[in-house]
Amino acid sequence: MNRTGRLLELLALFHTGKTFSVADLADTLSVSKRTMLRDLHFLSEAGAPLQASPGPGGGYRLIRSHSLAPLALTTEEAVALILSYEALLSYTDKPFAKENLSVIAKLLASLSTDTLEKVEQLRQKLRVTNPSRRVDTPFLRPLLDAALSRQAVEVEYDSLNRKSTRIIQPDYLYAFDGYWYCKCFCFLRQCTVKLRVDRIQAMTIVDAPAPALDLPVAQPEEPELLPLRIRLTRKGCKLAESHHQFGNRISLLADGSALITDTVAPSELDWVARFVLGLGREATVESPAALIVSLRREMDAVIAFYPDTVQAQAEHNKKW
Repeated sequence: MNRTGRLLELLALFHTGKTFSVADLADTLSVSKRTMLRDLHFLSEAGAPLQASPGPGGGYRLIRSHSLAPLALTTEEAVALILSYEALLSYTDKPFAKENLSVIAKLLASLSTDTLEKVEQLRQKLRVTNPSRRVDTPFLRPLLDAALSRQAVEVEYDSLNRKSTRIIQPDYLYAFDGYWYCKCFCFLRQCTVKLRVDRIQAMTIVDAPAPALDLPVAQPEEPELLPLRIRLTRKGCKLAESHHQFGNRISLLADGSALITDTVAPSELDWVARFVLGLGREATVESPAALIVSLRREMDAVIAFYPDTVQAQAEHNKKW
């Protein structure tokens, strides 16, 4: 169990109204006493009203604080709030890590005992999860501060193809599929881009004034977009429906197959080719022809990794 899950389990235990020793808590959650003491200290700092009683029979318990005004929330409303925060807690880095736990602690402390029991029962049957990504985003909060102050920053960015140094003006941050992204204006490309925050390796504030993001920005002339048409089998449709871009571009046909219709920039052909390769024989590119060229080039590059295997297979086919 990771630390986030452990802290949430601790809060659930305390809301039973019982008093727990450090040893009991450590045994229950299968951690050391030192780890448990650190977790208890973290919860206290996050705003959970814990009280420690020394001596035999003592331990930690949660104080039902009278300073917190009761919230008129239904069980479903309380669970909806908790699940929303738990979804964000699953990310390795967060702009408001301590505050997120503090909100949950204060929310639970303000609910009645009966409501708490119903909330915990319902929460155990619902989960909002994100892929577990072991990535660090040390510039997440600095980027948020730069977006708030409309400040341009210089970043070293490690993209899929190369490393580059560029000046950007962050607009906003968003979380998707276990990663954090920054939508920003890139002075190098002179257009709005979306950068993965964990790929930013260095960041410094620059003195140059940044353009106001709420004003129209002159965009460079876009290359001509190519019409995209990919035919999917019934299985291919199911495989592609979860894709973050093409999943919403699937048109189902009467026989259970489907079509992906969209447009694609020439610079994105290799990326789309890799997407099609992932679907194997369940996808057939009908257009553009340039995508088929990219697809064949990508397949040739993959085959080149296994020359002996291909040759052996060819010789095997000749025998049969």
